[in-house]
Amino acid sequence: MKKSKQHGGNKRKTGKVEEKSQESTDQLATKVDSLDDDEQGFGGWLRSPDGLETMKLFVIANSIVMLTTLVYPHMQAAFQIVADMIYEADTFY
Repeated sequence: MKKSKQHGGNKRKTGKVEEKSQESTDQLATKVDSLDDDEQGFGGWLRSPDGLETMKLFVIANSIVMLTTLVYPHMQAAFQIVADMIYEADTFY
């Protein structure tokens, strides 16, 4: 069985779609957020020179804390070995 092809039955209505898209862009243009416009809030502060300097300081401080946290057990073991070598001469490593 062959399906019958319908010619002209599927006409597209482009006029209404174009009108809706123009209306939606007009509505989007009126809904501008005042925080973005005035460079206020956290995002505006972060873009400022003061915010950038503070973010650099935070990154450096966070890196120091993370490295100290990761390295501390190894440093403690090394200090223990050195202390044992100095104060207890009987033990050999």
